[in-house]
Amino acid sequence: MSSFEILKAKDGNDTLVYMDGRKRNFLHSSYYPDREAKEWADVIEINDESILIIYGIGLGYHVNYLLGRLSPNNRLILVEPSNEIFQFALNNGYYDKFKNRQNLYFISEESEEKLNVILQAYIPWDNFENVVYKEFKQYPIVFREYYEKFNKCLLETINSMRINRNTALYFAEQWQSNFMENLEFVFRSVPVKSFFDVFKNIPAVIVSAGPSLDKNIDQLKEAKGKCVIICVGTALKALLKKNIEPDFVVSIDGGKKNFEHFDGHKVKSPLVYDLTLYPKILKEYEGPLIIAEIASEYTKLLSDKLSLDFGKLSTGPSVANLSLDFAYMLGCNPIIFMGQDLAYSDHRTHASGTTYEKDRIKENTDGKEYIYVKGNFEEKVLTDRVLLSFKTWFENYIYGHSDRIYINATEGGALIKGTKIIRFKEAIELFMKREINISDEIDSTLKNGKIKLDKRQIDGFIKEFEDAIKNLEKIKNDCIRAAKLSKKMYNEYQKDVNADVSHIVSILDKIDKRLKNSKDSFLYITSILNIVTTKVLKGFKPEKDETEKQKKLRIAMMSYTLYQGIYEAIEKSLEGLKKALKTVDEIKQ
Repeated sequence: MSSFEILKAKDGNDTLVYMDGRKRNFLHSSYYPDREAKEWADVIEINDESILIIYGIGLGYHVNYLLGRLSPNNRLILVEPSNEIFQFALNNGYYDKFKNRQNLYFISEESEEKLNVILQAYIPWDNFENVVYKEFKQYPIVFREYYEKFNKCLLETINSMRINRNTALYFAEQWQSNFMENLEFVFRSVPVKSFFDVFKNIPAVIVSAGPSLDKNIDQLKEAKGKCVIICVGTALKALLKKNIEPDFVVSIDGGKKNFEHFDGHKVKSPLVYDLTLYPKILKEYEGPLIIAEIASEYTKLLSDKLSLDFGKLSTGPSVANLSLDFAYMLGCNPIIFMGQDLAYSDHRTHASGTTYEKDRIKENTDGKEYIYVKGNFEEKVLTDRVLLSFKTWFENYIYGHSDRIYINATEGGALIKGTKIIRFKEAIELFMKREINISDEIDSTLKNGKIKLDKRQIDGFIKEFEDAIKNLEKIKNDCIRAAKLSKKMYNEYQKDVNADVSHIVSILDKIDKRLKNSKDSFLYITSILNIVTTKVLKGFKPEKDETEKQKKLRIAMMSYTLYQGIYEAIEKSLEGLKKALKTVDEIKQ
């Protein structure tokens, strides 16, 4: 039996009635669906960068009116909670005016896990601020349950994008500097790819540093040698204090504070890292190094230049997210989490024995937004949006990699959908019944997987590096000249909005052309340049009802900011680039 009816409205157009038991809900007006749609669409504020998400498509009258107001740049995401209505309307011509439009995406009746994945794909990471979310008339009331689910997923997706971008911008300069300093370690590392599928169907335990780790950390001694123990850097001290040496340590944070987790400890386990890791960790680490292409574009850049394949790992906002993908790529099954609280159990942030063991949150007084979510054992546990973004990533990953068993042996904390909750002791009894020579397998893989480069590869890389430095020196000079000219143009417009600045524009055009032709030279400073481009893209948007003078002044100042920013980025980078070149040159000899 169909859940909807098509009736004729008073104006002669079709209208739509959704049946909720005996209750009939009109999803368009029963009198004037076309006029209603126009009135609804006319009041939505749209600019050229808007990404419109419309909750409720129905027969699409309002979408037809929206089309006339959109530019080709606008992205349109249409959500229809009833798949029955969606299929009927699509197959009976109601969506013909917009179904083939570019930059248009449909979402209809998906699971929460899939919604998160879809939204991440449909909303551009660099433009989420321009999302315009509108509900069509009765839809939020009639489809309340799906509406709440969709809203939750949308909020989580945007939250996750914001955290990732803020992290990238915050660490941009540090990551670039770390890359330069870490180059020397590439030549004594083993690519992570060598380890892929080495531990097929062997259990893995990912040890994170949540407060509940205190409850079962001692049981890890019993698990040692019967599973692959992967430890995130934050949990390393806690394990070493219990005399438990993990099989692998994973670390990615490029900040100085990350070194505190390693300071004063001699570790023999292999360290999985990316080239943006804080350099002092690599300098003082005693165990073998495993390089992976993770979040940093620099590692990929280097692997391309040297014609090497390090192997890629997916990362989310936390090192535990990364560790999950590492365990998966090792071939491990099941994959067991412990200490993965994703919540502030007893208002604590971390387990005993870690660098942050004394840290406590101050709910209601520290200005942060805290949220209660369903727990593994407790009805509700306290968390925040950052930890929720880690949780969402885990859930999406598990949903997309359903060929493994995921066990949550965290004895407390927030529920991760897709995991089975089992106490760690029980997990040992169920999955770790035999001894496995994990360390022999690791030693053998390390021995056979070392990076070997011939002289030709290194010479080619050095030559390209030298050319990039020379080009950046030239670009730097062009940029400082362009910044001065942009400032002059701004001053001319200040005096007279109709000032003739064609001679300045002509020179800037020539400089722009040279910059475009030199784009390969920017590859080694992309991270720091992201700060400049974000500042320009987000900081100089036109005001509503902007006058001609305001527009010219805005564009002139935007031009100045861009050139000055590129100049400063190159100035900050050149010393590090020259030092890195010297390092590679010495390795060759």
